[in-house]
Amino acid sequence: MKRLASRHVMAALGAILLASMAIPAQAATAPAGKSPQVRPKVVLDDDPNVPYRTFDATPAITMGPLLLDMSDTSVIVEWMTDSASDGKVSYGEGKIEHEVVPQVDGLVPVGTVHRVVIDGLKPGHTYQYRVSSRRVVALKPYWPDMGRTTESPLASFTTFDAAKKRTDFAVITDTHEDVERVQALMGMIRQAPVDFVVHTGDSLNYVVNENQVKDKFLDPMAKGLRGNTPLLYVRGNHDYRGEQARSFGEYLHSQNGRFFYTRDDGPLHLVMVDTGEDKPDTTNVYAGLNDLRDYRQQEFTWFKQVLADDARTKAAPFTVVLGHDPSWGWLDGKNDQWMQQANQAHVDLFIAGHVHRFMHIKPGERGNDFPILVVGQDQVARVKANDSELKVTLTDRAGRIIDAFTIEKKSK
Repeated sequence: MKRLASRHVMAALGAILLASMAIPAQAATAPAGKSPQVRPKVVLDDDPNVPYRTFDATPAITMGPLLLDMSDTSVIVEWMTDSASDGKVSYGEGKIEHEVVPQVDGLVPVGTVHRVVIDGLKPGHTYQYRVSSRRVVALKPYWPDMGRTTESPLASFTTFDAAKKRTDFAVITDTHEDVERVQALMGMIRQAPVDFVVHTGDSLNYVVNENQVKDKFLDPMAKGLRGNTPLLYVRGNHDYRGEQARSFGEYLHSQNGRFFYTRDDGPLHLVMVDTGEDKPDTTNVYAGLNDLRDYRQQEFTWFKQVLADDARTKAAPFTVVLGHDPSWGWLDGKNDQWMQQANQAHVDLFIAGHVHRFMHIKPGERGNDFPILVVGQDQVARVKANDSELKVTLTDRAGRIIDAFTIEKKSK
């Protein structure tokens, strides 16, 4: 009987064990009268069958698109969104057939500032394009939470072409955060469209934060250029100042990551120079945080090489230098070296700003063999060039012609 009883006990224990094994993995035993707790289902982070979530959240384009640093084979397309997003540019000749998705070290950038380089283009060709951004709600390691996509209207641009016969461009400068000034100057330019616009610096008083860069300069410029006309930017001395100055290049410098570069369009060889600050590095207001001496020496080495060795300096009908300070900036008293290099290269014209008023420095007045045009704050300079002559007209906001002159092609 004892053996039979022990067998019954063992059988009962076995049944309990089997029953417990039959409980689903997600359920746990619970005290009497309470519902069993549900264990979360374990999902591997890299399970390819689990989709990411998409929320009904769409980013808004708050600036742009803006065309920057056009060349004969490439252009930067820049825009901003109100929330973290990815970005891409779709483009093509006649129809949209290509896409550019940017990557940095293998990762698609996610943020509110989008800067995409399109390269491999053909000189003098016109392309249609649009930008798009998809909201990134939560950037998790796997399956980020995503949102909807927004697109810009279709626009177009034409690449630079050194072989074309004519080039027209406009110059403005020293807009200093005055949105109404930018709007008025861009309205003047639109009355007679140009191939591109150059801004020769001091777009802001000081570079303080991203909203200021967007609201006081990028957005009014983008609206004025309407996604079709490219902007070439030259840094001014005020662009060196403020807590965001060290990031200013992320919005405006050229594709090679510098504020000094060359571009060619039609009969023009353009040399864009960064004239730096207007005071020595040792000036107390900088508290030892400027090192323009070494930077400008590097730039001067480049300047000499470009003017002496660049084939376009000799082959182009006209070489035009664009910079902020007509005195070449602070160079420890060595400003004459820059002028000598420009003279030796037979530069045809130097266009600058900085002093907030019109000046026409004629050849010989400052050791210069070429005219120096200083554009005032509320003025637009228009340059029209063909193979034989370069015409310059300077107009103020009232529509009055302040200056006009013609430069004939000379042997180099």
